[in-house]
Amino acid sequence: MVDFDSGIKIIEVRIRNFRSLRELNINLDWLTILIGENNSGKTSFLDALFVAIGAGKRIITSEDVFLAKNEKTVPKDRDILIDILIKPIDNNGNSIDTFPEGGYWLGLFGEGVAQDDSGNDYVGIRTKISYNSSKGDYEIERRFFSEWQNDLANFNNTKISSHRVPIQSIEPLALYFMDAKRDIRDELQNRGSFWYKLVSNLGISEKNIEKLEAKLELINSEILAESSNLKHIQSHLNEIYKSLGCEKNAVTITPIPRYLRNLNKGANINFSTKNAQTFPLDRHGMGTRSLAAILTFRAYTEWRKKIAKDDKVHIMLAVEEPEAHLHPQAQRALFNQIENISGQRIISTHSSYIASQADITQFRCFRKEGAITEVSQIDKDEINTDDIQKINRNVMNTRGELIFSRALVFFEGEQTEDQAMPIFAKKYWNIHPNALGITMIPACGTGYYPFILIAKEFHIPWYIFSDGEPQIIENVKSALEKAGEPSDSDRVFTIPDDKKFEEYIVNEDYQKVLIQMIIDLDATNSKQKTALEKSWEKMDNQKKEILSYLARNKTKCGRKIAEVITSLDDDNLKFPKLIRSMFERISDDLGLEKYKGGE
Repeated sequence: MVDFDSGIKIIEVRIRNFRSLRELNINLDWLTILIGENNSGKTSFLDALFVAIGAGKRIITSEDVFLAKNEKTVPKDRDILIDILIKPIDNNGNSIDTFPEGGYWLGLFGEGVAQDDSGNDYVGIRTKISYNSSKGDYEIERRFFSEWQNDLANFNNTKISSHRVPIQSIEPLALYFMDAKRDIRDELQNRGSFWYKLVSNLGISEKNIEKLEAKLELINSEILAESSNLKHIQSHLNEIYKSLGCEKNAVTITPIPRYLRNLNKGANINFSTKNAQTFPLDRHGMGTRSLAAILTFRAYTEWRKKIAKDDKVHIMLAVEEPEAHLHPQAQRALFNQIENISGQRIISTHSSYIASQADITQFRCFRKEGAITEVSQIDKDEINTDDIQKINRNVMNTRGELIFSRALVFFEGEQTEDQAMPIFAKKYWNIHPNALGITMIPACGTGYYPFILIAKEFHIPWYIFSDGEPQIIENVKSALEKAGEPSDSDRVFTIPDDKKFEEYIVNEDYQKVLIQMIIDLDATNSKQKTALEKSWEKMDNQKKEILSYLARNKTKCGRKIAEVITSLDDDNLKFPKLIRSMFERISDDLGLEKYKGGE
């Protein structure tokens, strides 16, 4: 459950000239999920946000500045700009008009609080990174906005205040970034880690510290008294007085820390799987160590809120690939753990298991157009709530992987086409469509609209292979129009003559091979096979019998139909014409090699 008691929310981030982020504008939710292919700019976005408000430092070099394809070097006058918009919220997480009078944030931001055209409070912070020729290095400067431009066309006319942003205004809303290399082992050894911050002050009263340290001293004495090896070592170390100016017996070995303030240096975390020995976490696998690092951060956020007392703190966490090294079921469970972390969270992921549990409006889809990153999302203000719920329930919960696709193919049949189409595709491209990033989905029951909408908003090329029945055609047109697409879209490949898929397949070109397929499926021995062949020869209406058989045995025949057709010697017959046309269109759109035949 998200905790809204910080009193603020970062609403929007705008970035200019940071790596491939030439011109990027992103709205942030309480949970924002970044998706997209590798090297599409997701990590760059997190790095840029960290530069602006991160809990730590990032060194900026010329390699962090956007470089166009035709440029050989980065212009020295090209600045990086990272703008964030902050608004006050109520206890339900909704934006409110003003920062409460006498409140923490109003006192913190002071003259940095501005008003929009409606008189509502906001805080805009610009982080500007410029090249300083005299120092030969990039410098970071933060200033408040005097005016936040809602019209992006006027971005360059943004008015910046003369007031610099002091570091104390950044610290309470600092972003913590956990990259894909996170490891609890590093946390245990790093003095700047969440773990160290938690255990460096154990929260024990001075009176109890005295008692516990007396017990520690006694335990050390008992261990030393019982250990001949330790006494042997200590006797030799005490020879140190001969070389240094100190008293005899100046060396004392303490097997365990004598003072509580030093316990964090030797502290460790132990963990055991079911019915197994207990081992330190650093001896467990990367998945366990990565998960432990995230859960340690959650503990840190709760502790930090607790010690803030009357002050406010706006927790922000960015996690890169939280699913790294985790089993699918563990990935599902991890999403729930992240949801329970306070504050605003941003995760980048390639996991369909995480995607299937998220709200479709939380996704930000990154893609590279040449050297420039672009981002798209579903605008919740333009889609009614019922449709969003249907998409989450009927699409994301069962087909979360589709948002990671390079192309989407939709069709009506749930059995025959679902089994046959991937076989046709594999033969056409000589590789399984999944390996090409092409996802094939039966849309029956759900309808085409949710799928088309997702594909459009996330800029995923989509195609429909539609049955030709009048009602199905009307359903497709209705879905297209609702999604803002022309009803005669050239992305729709409709079976002619009011036919279903099976009727389209069972034509003169394929009747003979389909009859042989049916005989091979039904015959258990050579004698029965001969009898079936004679029986089929005597049939007056073979087409009708084939269709009847396929209707009764959809599950058994779907895959076999594609296998026997694509095994024909005639390259012109390996793919029904409409299927071939669709595959050729996909090949053109994705830059894939078309089927040449003879393979």
